[in-house]
Amino acid sequence: MKINEIAEKNYLWVEKMGWHNKTTLEALALVASEVGEAINECRNEKPTEAFGEELADIILRVLDISHWHGIDMENKLLEKMAKNEGRGTRGRVK
Repeated sequence: MKINEIAEKNYLWVEKMGWHNKTTLEALALVASEVGEAINECRNEKPTEAFGEELADIILRVLDISHWHGIDMENKLLEKMAKNEGRGTRGRVK
């Protein structure tokens, strides 16, 4: 399944659950809360077993927002990767 298909499937599930009752800013705050949960799973030397699930929560929330706003996230990711590659190291040591 491609990224935009995952975004649509997730969006439809969130819609079915009745959770599309927030502003974009509130939805982004929920992304931040998921980042906080992922951080909690990294407090020791190695991330916990739950770390991957928290990363998935972050991605799903971002994909929900992107689908809601009609953003082709697959294309945006590829564009951003190409842009980053074109920037080179920008003074950073490899």
